[in-house]
Amino acid sequence: MQMDVTDATRLNLIDQAVYEKTGQPLNNLQRLILNECWQPSKKTYEEIATQNNYSGSYIQQRVAPALWHLMSEIVGAKVTKSNCRSVLLRYLDQLPETPTPPLAKIDDFPAKNRSETTLPPQPYPLEFPTESVPIGSPYYINREPYESSCYQLIIQPGALIRLKAPRQMGKTSLMNRIIAHAQDYPAVILNFQQTEQTVLSDLDRLLRWLCANITRQLKLAPALDEYWDDDVGSKMSCTLYLEEYILENVDAPIILALEESSELFEYLDVSKDFFSMLRTWHEYTKHQEAWQKLRLILVQSTETYLPLNINQSPFNVGFEAALTRFTREQVNTLAARNGISLNEANMDQLMSLLAGHPYLVRLTLYHLAKGSIDIETLFITASTDEGIFNNHLHRHLWNLQQYAELGVSFRKCLNQPGPVGIPQTQAFKLHSMGLVTLDKNQVNVSCDLYRQYFSEHL
Repeated sequence: MQMDVTDATRLNLIDQAVYEKTGQPLNNLQRLILNECWQPSKKTYEEIATQNNYSGSYIQQRVAPALWHLMSEIVGAKVTKSNCRSVLLRYLDQLPETPTPPLAKIDDFPAKNRSETTLPPQPYPLEFPTESVPIGSPYYINREPYESSCYQLIIQPGALIRLKAPRQMGKTSLMNRIIAHAQDYPAVILNFQQTEQTVLSDLDRLLRWLCANITRQLKLAPALDEYWDDDVGSKMSCTLYLEEYILENVDAPIILALEESSELFEYLDVSKDFFSMLRTWHEYTKHQEAWQKLRLILVQSTETYLPLNINQSPFNVGFEAALTRFTREQVNTLAARNGISLNEANMDQLMSLLAGHPYLVRLTLYHLAKGSIDIETLFITASTDEGIFNNHLHRHLWNLQQYAELGVSFRKCLNQPGPVGIPQTQAFKLHSMGLVTLDKNQVNVSCDLYRQYFSEHL
């Protein structure tokens, strides 16, 4: 049911009251439940869960009771699913007259209930941008249909979800939300970027590292030596350990999330064996009940350039969420949440400068909202060492100087106004850094900021 403007405004007042009491706005699921239960014709918790890809028991037994308890504390009267509209309306009638607040934030309603073009700015406490956007943050921008698809898939037996995008494009933020959506499932998160090269380059050490970390994060007693057998090999030992020890000793399905899995691409022989093993695990989930407990999330920064047999690759099965840069509309939405209104000329210039790079857009809007820089100064200093992007640019410059082949390939891109052909491996590495966009067999510098800065410094 479409929520009218009056009801949306009322619920926004309630959200403000929650924020004033707790320091946090209602999260997406709380908003969803309140929205549905506010309607004269209420849905059951099971209907809400089914239509929005949640667990019915999770909503009924955990989220809804906590929500009604919170509402009761806010209004000073008992609030339940059946009386929430009448009790909350009485509460709102008693509030002193205040200017009409802006409508609720865009991501807090299902896609069918929101209008991207009618939501005015709504300020929130500022958050300095980090590598990922915290759960419940109003500064997270949905990338539908990926969220809804991933939330539905992660609760399915044998799910395999692949999140693919250059670094700082939102993969970790989405991964964390997928895991949070399946709160009843224990999750193991491993980041290959934090693993020593000596481990990544040795298959036996890598698989023992994998099993040891799964065991530790699931709080099980170590039993590696009981299953590791040189005669059957590392891959089979690892597989048997997961099947006969890990999966046998957990009651609920488990999520295994492997971040920056493309770090393994550098080690050809190891990566071929490792990823073919993951593909085998995924195939097991189709016909072996024990393996259906496993949910895999692979997070990668670029296309795979491994010479894997099509039947041995995990990168051509499951569901792929290839995150792209923010659109102009998404940048406008995020600006509004920061309390910023950009005119058409400034928006044109910002999109040209950053091309919707999620992290750099968030950083820009944070500084504008904080008042540490004005829009004119931002554009003048953007590609200089005095600008707000200096740390980001310096890190890229250091990498390009350390890895000579990358620097040579990127200079070739800088010297051309349009797409250019460079060796595939170099193209994929530059793409994983976010410095170029891929166009079939060619690449192009991804934004004006990089072209301006590196043309002078590289």
